[in-house]
Amino acid sequence: MLSGLRDKVDTALEPVAKAFARAGFTPNVLTCIGFVVSLLAGILFAYGLPRFAAIALLVCGFFDMIDGAVARFTGKVTAFGGVLDSVVDRFTEAAIIIGIVYSVTPELGQWGWPAGVLALVGGFMVSYTRARAEAAGTGKLDVGFAERAERMLIFAIFALVERTGYALILVAIFSYITVIYRLVVAYRRLR
Repeated sequence: MLSGLRDKVDTALEPVAKAFARAGFTPNVLTCIGFVVSLLAGILFAYGLPRFAAIALLVCGFFDMIDGAVARFTGKVTAFGGVLDSVVDRFTEAAIIIGIVYSVTPELGQWGWPAGVLALVGGFMVSYTRARAEAAGTGKLDVGFAERAERMLIFAIFALVERTGYALILVAIFSYITVIYRLVVAYRRLR
């Protein structure tokens, strides 16, 4: 859903991307900076500081957008950069969800860990379903509501109002709906 805004966001980020490129930042370095910030967000969640974690999460999202913009602007789009970005995205999501689960177990009681596991697996399956279907020949399969950007935005919004446990539940539900929807679309395209 938010991926459809990529062209508009890239246009808006072009001056910032130019500044980062002129300062000598490579796309892969920016990806790694975003990863470090995501670890900080996970730690802040774990220590029960969701509002600070939300800010760190938004900063992490900025680096997740700017690394691709710098790559496109400088002509340094590489296959390895795409792989690195995808792997870092999975670790980022895991760090955030683990931090949230650690802090919200009292909020959700016995349902904290299961909600976290379902959200984590669901998020991974959204990405895996797309990658596997595209490799099978579906063409671009960026359908559904729970892409990574949406999931991170849900976590950030719920963290700002200190209800991250409910974000886990919402992310889990939306993730599985998205996986099912992607499977249906992939089935139709591959028939």
